[in-house]
Amino acid sequence: MIKAVLLDLDQTLLENPIDRFVKGYLKKLAAHLIVHFPNLDPLKLREAMLVASQQTITNLDPTLTNRDVFFAAFSHIAGLDAAAMPAIMERFIQESYPTLQSLTRSVPAALPLVNWLFEHGYAVAVATNPLFLSEMVAFRLAWAGLAEQPFWFISTMDNVHFTKPSPHYYEEILTRIGVEPDEALMVGDDWANDIIPAHAAGLNTFWVQVEDVAPPESESSNTPDGQGTLAAFLHLVRDSQWLATLEPRPLHAAQIGPRLVGNVAALIGMASEIPDHFWHQRPDPSEWSPLEIVVHLHDSEVKTQRARLQRILDEDNPFLEPPPPPPAPGKRALGEVDGLETVYAFANERSRTLELLEALPQEAWTRTARHSVFGPTNLLEMAAFTARHDRLHINQLCQTVGKCE
Repeated sequence: MIKAVLLDLDQTLLENPIDRFVKGYLKKLAAHLIVHFPNLDPLKLREAMLVASQQTITNLDPTLTNRDVFFAAFSHIAGLDAAAMPAIMERFIQESYPTLQSLTRSVPAALPLVNWLFEHGYAVAVATNPLFLSEMVAFRLAWAGLAEQPFWFISTMDNVHFTKPSPHYYEEILTRIGVEPDEALMVGDDWANDIIPAHAAGLNTFWVQVEDVAPPESESSNTPDGQGTLAAFLHLVRDSQWLATLEPRPLHAAQIGPRLVGNVAALIGMASEIPDHFWHQRPDPSEWSPLEIVVHLHDSEVKTQRARLQRILDEDNPFLEPPPPPPAPGKRALGEVDGLETVYAFANERSRTLELLEALPQEAWTRTARHSVFGPTNLLEMAAFTARHDRLHINQLCQTVGKCE
């Protein structure tokens, strides 16, 4: 059942041909930067933008935000002072960026669609390619007439660790909003950035056709569940109960790596925003503290999740017993344990799990096991269970932090 709808921004919620927009953006940014760096070579600036963008797109390190990757590369290639960039970019955003609105137009169906989705209980996220700072995305949402909408998540350069067309990007967003891939629909205009990677991650998809063009013939395996204008999509969901007809995508081995990495990125993003004094709080005495939750994730990765997968690989059809129950709330001495350091330690352990799985031949994923709770199973199902275990406790972390004071 669909619980969440991810909406692309440019050429979906906002009429904004991205090539034209980026050209105008780079022209204005160059003019702004040259005021502050008179010796800046415009050609070097363009090279820095292109190379930094490409490095951001190809980065799959869940410990680095897109902002980290982009500005490290951009400042280095352009020869600019990285420490001075935040203030300079803030001034550019306030003074020059708003003038780019003239290149865009609102889409009449956008606001009625978003309102309908919220009114009917769907989680709605803005899944725009996160190569722009949060303030820039906020401006474009305002130009689309959507500034006041209570989106569950808006992807920006500041708050995510991957970009389109990586499936990892979609997995990170799903973890941030607390749903599984088979509970989400991606709506977007870009076949390569929106439809193919979302389909690969296990989401249902709707292709927004800006013009009357057919899907690429070579991509028949990625056929979207629906296609048409945004107004046509609004009609489908509002008048035809189309969302209730969607069938979940099958689980594939290729989904496991991006899912496990996307979970780590989402956890790091959430944990980096937790105030220090929240980590040991237990708003509900019967529940774990935020620190206890991330310690459990770390310990489970080492003692249960990876060990279980390794056993399935090493033994023929092993019998898998449930692990011992973790300590009850408040029963562990964690006074000197740092929450964020524990999250990064979990990320390191997850990388070891991924090393175990990445080199496997396709036939290894069907190796069987017998689980005391799930019954007959295999490596693929248990690896997917590891990802669901992540999301269960990341959701728990989000709810617990929301109660802390």
